[in-house]
Amino acid sequence: MGRDIQLFSGYSQKENRTTNYCLLILKLLYDESPKYLGQVLSKLIDDFTGNIVGVKFNQQSKDKNRIPDGVITQDSFKIFIETKNFDWFYDEQLKDNLKDLNEHSSSTKILFALSNFEKNTSDKFESISKLCNTEYRDKIIFKAISFKDLIIAIESIPLLPVNLTDIISDFRSYLDEENLLPDWENWLDVINCSTSTESILKNNIYVCPASGGSYNHMRCKYFGMYSGNKIVDKVSEIEAVIDWNSIDDCKILWKNIKKDDKTIKDIVRVKLSDYKYVNFPLRTFVLGELISTKFKKTSSGGLFGSKMYFDLREIEIKDSKELAEFLNKITWDEFLTKYHTKYHVE
Repeated sequence: MGRDIQLFSGYSQKENRTTNYCLLILKLLYDESPKYLGQVLSKLIDDFTGNIVGVKFNQQSKDKNRIPDGVITQDSFKIFIETKNFDWFYDEQLKDNLKDLNEHSSSTKILFALSNFEKNTSDKFESISKLCNTEYRDKIIFKAISFKDLIIAIESIPLLPVNLTDIISDFRSYLDEENLLPDWENWLDVINCSTSTESILKNNIYVCPASGGSYNHMRCKYFGMYSGNKIVDKVSEIEAVIDWNSIDDCKILWKNIKKDDKTIKDIVRVKLSDYKYVNFPLRTFVLGELISTKFKKTSSGGLFGSKMYFDLREIEIKDSKELAEFLNKITWDEFLTKYHTKYHVE
């Protein structure tokens, strides 16, 4: 008998906790609206057309040959999820899952291999895919998906209620903290700093409330200072992000440099004392050298919302100086047209 998905899982192993949180997010989406779960599965599997009614979510459910990490069940379909925090799957595990899936009567059967994949997986699972095509005659869909694939599919759902967007943002932060999203080095976080440019330039930290909604940020390598007038005029590498409950109580959300935690905290603590008004809880972005640039928005209107993420994967840069040089040569609108920014958070 499997365990129902719980908010406080009690699992000690990281892989079990991660599976629990992944299934919990999918369950919350389903509870809000069955179509949300359908949209996520459609993103992950192009030809998915299952009827999402009466879905059950379980973890560590014993089947004949294997105990899959996660199970999602409905009369018309059954999904097994095998989760690894590291890209290390055994074919025998997956073959046992296929055997068990094959014995179920559901019209649609899916096996997900969920992990921190950084490379193309087509060669890695060639034997499993071939088994689905031959022995199981395409009656079972096998798909290797990364945690990044999963979070992108979830974040692509339009017009989600605020309570869910905040939870999803926290889920992304969890995946970041567990190093399950390997592409943070390829993102520029452009933040509306029109009311705080002077303090940023003086202290090399950006300060905002440590609350949900517009103040949630995904992990990025680069910071872009949007100071108004439709221009990003400074960029920097983000060294660390710290949440503060008080001047003595803080937690590092993530760290992008090799420096001990105490040193980083002490440096920021001194800088915070320079602020006349500090309302806790607050979040601080610890910045490297601020490099001048001129990344201009030429279309009408300024930055809509508090921040915007720019995908840098197709651009060959190694530091903020090279990023500043690149942005000097392209407009905001040309960048969006050419490189198709993936996330725009209001």
